[in-house]
Amino acid sequence: MKSSKQKQVGLLHPLPVPEKPWQVVSLDFITGLPTTTSGHDAILVVIDKFSKMGHFILTHTTARTEEAAQLFVHYILSQHGIPTTLISDRDPKFTSKFWKELMSLLGIKLAMSSAYHLQTDGHTERLNQIVEQLLRAACKDEISKWYLHLPVLEFAYNNATHAATRQTPFFLCYGRHPLMPQKPTASATW
Repeated sequence: MKSSKQKQVGLLHPLPVPEKPWQVVSLDFITGLPTTTSGHDAILVVIDKFSKMGHFILTHTTARTEEAAQLFVHYILSQHGIPTTLISDRDPKFTSKFWKELMSLLGIKLAMSSAYHLQTDGHTERLNQIVEQLLRAACKDEISKWYLHLPVLEFAYNNATHAATRQTPFFLCYGRHPLMPQKPTASATW
């Protein structure tokens, strides 16, 4: 397939550059995973644009807007506070009246990526690819048990040096490395 040589229509508006962790956040869903016994078949991926820290939240493709909001409050706001900007694609969950009103009440500016300007949310798309690769590697023999690996994969991702920051997301958020019984022998850079 040839890439288009036509000039893209519209202007790219730069996103705010975060000054501290969890100020600018993006989120997206990974779908199409095998359904677990509890009905989960998707992951809500949330990434902090400053530290590159990610959270991989178990959910299901049919989650309604209210459920997505509940996950966001439970896993992100309760742990990191209220961001100033939230970046997402144009999933109906994130374009709904309920979602927009909730973000407005919380004082969160919504920034939507465009189908023609996917670079708006490139970090999240890249993290989705990384999560999918990690799941394939961790679950090669038992793909139906993918959900059991999410906490460890999230820990591994957040404790690997990120190429853009040359630090681990954990260190950039908390100013220290997590306590571990011994120093890992392998290292990874994303």
